Amino acid sequence: MVTIRDAGSADATAIAAIYNEGIEDRTATFETAPRTPADIEGWLAAGRRLPVLVATEDGAVRGWARIAPYSERVAYAGVGEVSVYVERTARGRGIGSALLNTLADRGEELGYWKLTSKVFTDNLASAALVRRCGWREVGTHVRHGRLDGHWRDVVVVELLLGEASVDRRVPCGEAAPPP
Repeated sequence: MVTIRDAGSADATAIAAIYNEGIEDRTATFETAPRTPADIEGWLAAGRRLPVLVATEDGAVRGWARIAPYSERVAYAGVGEVSVYVERTARGRGIGSALLNTLADRGEELGYWKLTSKVFTDNLASAALVRRCGWREVGTHVRHGRLDGHWRDVVVVELLLGEASVDRRVPCGEAAPPP
């Protein structure tokens, strides 16, 4: 059984290891330098407004998700940028959906009105995840950055929360309400 909870200092090593798998895979981030537990401690020190969650199974951390600042501008204080990473051996079992859905709930509780993310255009698993969880594609940033010397495109996705939501937000795996 998977449990989603707030991350703590004791989780920093596992979070860094899972993030480093994503960096090595070259399918989810432009980052190329491995992360250390000290890097993760910085996220954890940011406080409740920028939550970091972990998914555990049988006591082991299998994935993590976080809301990072979207912009320093006050006008965007209710917009957060989301990352979700799942351990290679745990992918395809619903852990990403559980993390993303719980993070959206937490974001709404914290007063966020929008969560956003960027997904590599060839990352079919992440594209399917956000679609399944009710996120919408906003557009494509063409040649958004270089990774290992090659241009990569990203699809911008978003989820509206609270009063900004035009439709009732549907948790992952549930049927959408009728129009």
